[in-house]
Amino acid sequence: MDARVAAIIAAVDEMRRNGEDQKIHKNLPLAEKVLSSLETLDDPEEGPLGKALACQAAVDLLPEYDVPRLVLKMLRRELAWLEESDEESESLTVKDVQAHIARLEDYIDVDQVTTEEFCSKYGRHLKFDPVERTQKWEEIYPEVEEECDRRLEGVPRGMGFCFGYWAARHDILLRYGIDWKSPHMMNPRVMFD
Repeated sequence: MDARVAAIIAAVDEMRRNGEDQKIHKNLPLAEKVLSSLETLDDPEEGPLGKALACQAAVDLLPEYDVPRLVLKMLRRELAWLEESDEESESLTVKDVQAHIARLEDYIDVDQVTTEEFCSKYGRHLKFDPVERTQKWEEIYPEVEEECDRRLEGVPRGMGFCFGYWAARHDILLRYGIDWKSPHMMNPRVMFD
């Protein structure tokens, strides 16, 4: 097995562990590493379809609405590999990837698609703060989440944890000049645990 293939597998495995540990923000540099490795991979056993599938495995482990521009970058490359491939996959189609790209393009297009329109079009029932759709949000997301981890270290992640997490996130974002509204504030009639 090519060393880069082994590195890709190891990075995706680490991304899975981060998800299990509720530290998905740690997947951003790993996703970039996966994409970079896939782009330089010349292993004949790993054709365009294999690269597309590996890329999708990494995309599935990203917080797509917190880092939509990174996910779009990966999806566009994944789409190119799919279109280049002579093989087909039942689990990953050009049409599905194009739809995913269109949804995220709508998400970041705050000038043309309101939050309400986005929610209606894509069946999202909970409102979210429009600041979450901005480039600035995506740029500071990893640092904000790291600080939340530090502040909430040792706090059990069971029922009620979301309120402490949202309070910490709100305080941290204020330091960046962002007055973020939590899901609870955006959806006052919804019960959260």
